[in-house]
Amino acid sequence: MTSHPDFNKETNGTDAAKAFATQIRGKTILITGASPNGLGQATAHAIAGNAPGLIIISGRSQAKLDETAAGLRKSFPSVPVRILIVDLGSFKSIRTAAAEVNAYPEDIDVLINNAGVMAIAERQLTEDGLEMQFGTNHIGHFLFTNLILGKLEATAAKSSTPGSTRIINLSSFGHQLGPVRFSDPNFEGKKELPSEEVANWDLIKSFYKIEKTNGYEAWASYGQAKTANVLFALSLRDHLYKRGILSFAVHPGGINTDLSRNMSSELYDGLMNIMDPNSFKTHDQGVSTTIVAAFDPKLDEKSGPYFDDCQVGQPNPWATNAKSAEKLWTLSEEIVGQKFPL
Repeated sequence: MTSHPDFNKETNGTDAAKAFATQIRGKTILITGASPNGLGQATAHAIAGNAPGLIIISGRSQAKLDETAAGLRKSFPSVPVRILIVDLGSFKSIRTAAAEVNAYPEDIDVLINNAGVMAIAERQLTEDGLEMQFGTNHIGHFLFTNLILGKLEATAAKSSTPGSTRIINLSSFGHQLGPVRFSDPNFEGKKELPSEEVANWDLIKSFYKIEKTNGYEAWASYGQAKTANVLFALSLRDHLYKRGILSFAVHPGGINTDLSRNMSSELYDGLMNIMDPNSFKTHDQGVSTTIVAAFDPKLDEKSGPYFDDCQVGQPNPWATNAKSAEKLWTLSEEIVGQKFPL
């Protein structure tokens, strides 16, 4: 149960942030993926109206982050804004950015893992050889989060309010499209998958005409990445709550952002054909669930791990399986080549 059961899909992020102004005031919040016309930018604006101590916005493009920062400074001149360059598809870039964060004199109170890519039409690889959606949406955030986790733990240890230090992962209803393919997370398609790793082909086929395959398919890949976001939050919540850190995953809803930039016209048109045009949220509405998950003081280790329309949601069971969460953690450690014991 949240503090505001009246909040719903129409709730604006700015209104939700005002409701949690006390929890925001003076805090340092780091948001990944804060480019213009995105949810990261809208999240920063919602938070900035409530006197945070510092907002750190991160992304790959200096120019885009400069634009977001300029907008924040114009609207909220008293709020400090800092830019962090990081490419979540590059282990080298992630390690460089994490070292920079760890050197900050300020605490980090809330980490919002907002960055992501969606439904890339053709299989692409990160510079480290990972399938792009899984590599960027999950593995990149897994490595970055763990590399700065000590800083978050230090913040939590000093806090008089256990659970106010938080890690929020942006997932999606799209997690329903498929589980994590532990046998073939890179979508090489060289072998048959166990039944529990097969994508939700009935749902995928409702988008467009496609034959079932063991190889790459844009929506199956997106489903794997978004499922991983929930499982990652589950692992963090269950292992860190005793140290004063909570973690949740959120489905922001359908919002017209630049997230669709990598989709083919076939994929985009198929998605639009099954979505109710009236169901789309504004950017401000699209960040309200993130705000609730990040700041609602009523949430605890039994809450979530998945939120939808500002309330606790009902994810697919493959996204809340504790054994799958442990298995994903181990797989992620193997991929990044570093152990992160909790």
